[in-house]
Amino acid sequence: MGRSVPAHVAAPGNGTALAFGRGMDKPFTWEPAGLWARMGAWRARLWRGLANLLLLAGALAACFLALEYGVFRHLLVPDDVIPNVSIDTVVRYKPGTRAMFRWPDGRETRITINENGWNSTHTRYPLAKRAGVMRVAVIGDSYVQAATVNVEEAFPEVLERRLNAAGRPAEVFRFGMDGAPLSQYLHVLRRAVLRYRPDVVVVQLIHNDFDEMYRLQAGRTTSSFLKLRRGAAGRIEEVPPQDFRPGLADFLRQFRTFRYLYYETGLYVSLRNWINRYYWGGKDDWRPEFVSSAVDVRNITDTKAIRAYTAHVFSRMKALAERHGFRLLLAMDGVREAVYAGRAPETYAVGRLNAIAREAARAAGIDFLDLQETFARHWARHGQRFEFSYDWHWNALAHRLVGKAISKRLLADEPGLAHSASATPRSTTR
Repeated sequence: MGRSVPAHVAAPGNGTALAFGRGMDKPFTWEPAGLWARMGAWRARLWRGLANLLLLAGALAACFLALEYGVFRHLLVPDDVIPNVSIDTVVRYKPGTRAMFRWPDGRETRITINENGWNSTHTRYPLAKRAGVMRVAVIGDSYVQAATVNVEEAFPEVLERRLNAAGRPAEVFRFGMDGAPLSQYLHVLRRAVLRYRPDVVVVQLIHNDFDEMYRLQAGRTTSSFLKLRRGAAGRIEEVPPQDFRPGLADFLRQFRTFRYLYYETGLYVSLRNWINRYYWGGKDDWRPEFVSSAVDVRNITDTKAIRAYTAHVFSRMKALAERHGFRLLLAMDGVREAVYAGRAPETYAVGRLNAIAREAARAAGIDFLDLQETFARHWARHGQRFEFSYDWHWNALAHRLVGKAISKRLLADEPGLAHSASATPRSTTR
């Protein structure tokens, strides 16, 4: 037996539509006036929402502009930025950059990147050599780049002044790139230094140079460094560096607001592990209690690997020295914690690295200068520290001592000049 159907359902029309669900006895009207009224209300709400979004965007833009071009340009000024580039497969700094770094103690330091992409008082490194002038090349990481002191206070410039004051005309070119490991020093020697035909090459070793040769790290420039690895047959292989390509981090670093909020406030320290893991894709778990001489001691326990990779680099540096006829000197930072504590450096985990480097240099026939005694002797006499309370890099005092120690070693083989190595230069600026 059929069900009765309401007339307004059975015969829709005349502005009446099918009704569904509840209230079937109260049909919804589709009359044009009602539809346009509802659409008008929707449009009004949409425009109000867009207007609010535009108002918010404008407020945020105005706030950013006030911070970027007002507060962080004239009041709370962060460090300037030094862009990176790769030239002939060697990552360095953008040539011609001038920058100022600002430190927690109120100091400001000048950085002058020359035409070749290196921080130096030499505006450019000429290929042509001057007769009778010894050319010295210094290779290293941020200790050679030396942004924590003024450009003329860094030990390569100290070395140049001392050599000239001792009667040995010299020019010292430095090739320092922050974050570079020992393996990258070999690449810099091959691709950037040899073309200048140096008479002497000084390689400045720091404790974090060793494990970073083979331990893959994530960061802005780490893929642009030469790395080492074990091949399928167990032989050491070199992993060529990639040319540096700017990314999101480089884009953000252009803004003073970002640099101040991220770096000057110390936020980067708090977010270090998170950024490393979720942005760079790294696995390091940085914890200050495991750090000694700026090295996470958990990463230097594989002394067998460190010995093998160090021997690989040193042997190839020595071969280049013999082939191209330059003197090679390795200088290594002392274990400064041991200096201050009056203990033997071997009692510290990082002290083993000094011993490994010394043994590898001896095996390769390379002159090796351990700065442990240089620092210990000065500390015993004057009680002055060699770094900053907020940064482990060398201060100006340490740079003077290192420049003096290297000049004495180089002049020791110069007839008639060795006695002048300890003399005070006539000028402390260039």
